Amino acid sequence: MDERTAVLSWNAPLTRVNGESIPMGELDKYVIRYGQDSENLSEEVVVSNAQSESEMSYQIGGLENGTWYFTIQVQDTNGLISEPSDVVSKSVQS
Repeated sequence: MDERTAVLSWNAPLTRVNGESIPMGELDKYVIRYGQDSENLSEEVVVSNAQSESEMSYQIGGLENGTWYFTIQVQDTNGLISEPSDVVSKSVQS
């Protein structure tokens, strides 16, 4: 695998912020935000097949050298979007 690539893996949420359960069929998409400034994640990728699998992964390539930061949010079919996940990071060196 290319050194300039990050693979993100996650599981579908089982509950909403208020504690109610959320069926897989109500999941619409995931929004991955990333960038080299953890306070300003300027890049965005939308993964649209949220209800297809409970375990998801996505590969982001073409990353420049340095430390990259990533968060993910889930959006439901009503357009409600979760708070961002905790930030994770990856250091890229070619």
